[in-house]
Amino acid sequence: MNPYLLEMEVKERRRAMLEEAKRRRLVALYNADNRGRTDRLILALAEWLIRSGERLRRRHGQPPPLAHGLCRK
Repeated sequence: MNPYLLEMEVKERRRAMLEEAKRRRLVALYNADNRGRTDRLILALAEWLIRSGERLRRRHGQPPPLAHGLCRK
């Protein structure tokens, strides 16, 4: 096959692949921004549970142990 035609075909495929990648990236961004109500509710619930767990850990967790040098007199 003619090298010029091969080069043109490679360039055309590369351009098509770049366009497809750009389209997929835009679709992914759109889907990330447009979550459904259920997804937003689950995300809010998960964040609340994490904050509550961290608060309980701080409140009821054991204090850090003292260093050996601080207990000597």
